[in-house]
Amino acid sequence: MKKVYLQSLCNIIFAFCLIGILEEASAQGIPINSSPNVIGSGARAIGMGGAFIAIADDATSASWNPGGLTQLERPEFSMVYSYKYIGEDFESSTHPELKEDYSIDFSQLNYMSFVYPFRRTIKGRNLVLSLNYQAKYDFDRELDFFYRDMSALALGNVLGLHSQVNYKQSGQLASLSPAFGFELTDRLSVGLVLNLWNQSILSNNEWTVDQEEYRTFRTNGQTTRASFSHTVIRKKYKNFEGTNVTLGALYRLGERWQIGFVYNSKFTADVDYEEWWAITRGLGVPGFYYSKRPLKYTFPSSFGVGLAYRFPNDKLTLSFDITRREWDQFVVHDPENRNFMMRKRSGISNLPTAWSPHDPTYTLRLGMEYLFFNPNKPRRAFLPSIRAGLFYDPEPASNRPARWFGLGKGDGSVDNYYGITLGAGCLIKNRVNIDVAYVYRWGDDVRQDTFQLVGTDADVDQHMFYLSTVIYF
Repeated sequence: MKKVYLQSLCNIIFAFCLIGILEEASAQGIPINSSPNVIGSGARAIGMGGAFIAIADDATSASWNPGGLTQLERPEFSMVYSYKYIGEDFESSTHPELKEDYSIDFSQLNYMSFVYPFRRTIKGRNLVLSLNYQAKYDFDRELDFFYRDMSALALGNVLGLHSQVNYKQSGQLASLSPAFGFELTDRLSVGLVLNLWNQSILSNNEWTVDQEEYRTFRTNGQTTRASFSHTVIRKKYKNFEGTNVTLGALYRLGERWQIGFVYNSKFTADVDYEEWWAITRGLGVPGFYYSKRPLKYTFPSSFGVGLAYRFPNDKLTLSFDITRREWDQFVVHDPENRNFMMRKRSGISNLPTAWSPHDPTYTLRLGMEYLFFNPNKPRRAFLPSIRAGLFYDPEPASNRPARWFGLGKGDGSVDNYYGITLGAGCLIKNRVNIDVAYVYRWGDDVRQDTFQLVGTDADVDQHMFYLSTVIYF
């Protein structure tokens, strides 16, 4: 009897030692990864599935292809507002308790610009200048889930971890972007956008991560006060500062065909990072940790090409785009991190870059626009239009395979997402244009990187609404 009692006592002591080790190793429990989403601009372009590189003939041209700015003939002011709902339905073969629906919705100013054309400048060519505000990346995400894990101890005893986690990530990155387009020939126009990412110019250019976790360790189903812990983590990324350029060209193949090219350069931005940890244990002394250090974020380059055809009746336009983005270039540089393996890590999976390759993504977009135009009445008080589009829009992922000891090195293959769009607009008295667009985007069995657990993925549904207005002077 005494021997059994001593063995049980030793086992309990061992369990509490293990608890302390686990807490020191990771007070967060499950690591949660959340990479930014690239945002499009303008209800008209979005309504066409985002296939706008070879069209780019409105005030959002600086976002899609600045080479199209020369098509604008009058001063314009534009504003775009967006609303988004994002739902995630996780499933896990190893942690069925994670099966839950998570969602978040938010709205924001998506785009704003002022355009001023100069007619007949050098050799009679058009020159157009614009100043643009562009929301480029979203960070918003919320998860509220229960998680448990079991570990076998000596003498058949079992240590169980029960954890309730509340996670919230919020913020965005936007740029202030002066741009110009110039007509080189009757057929060829080029443009350039200087994207200024600077929090001193745009005060909301920052993001935060808040995570709260309640953890309880149970030995053979028994819970004691000493086994409880409460962890609060806050991470803040601010003073984001960097610069990159967007180059564009638009070539008119004839009266009906246009081809467009756009290139967004890679850039590295400076970020001030702050991290707070507060840990309260059941019978222990509360712990507090604070760190402040500089980071550098390298954002990837992209290249796109588009083709558009306008039918002879000038009512129907079809367009097609393909864009390649180099996600291996998305890297976080953290030279002062105490873990030297994490000093250069993927911005997608938050793993060391050597462990987390990422294939480039190829986005395919197909769109159409139909104008209810009557050639016999060139001047009308109202000119309505409708739009629709389809797209394949994959997201980068590491796709690490399951092994008997956990997850291995990923092959970098992407997560597949698809979408459909619908849109409508109306030009009122040739002075005001109002456009609306709806986007449904979905992905099945994606986001394996979120929790980095074997056999865990999600089905994602996104609903987005855009409202644009353009005022012509």
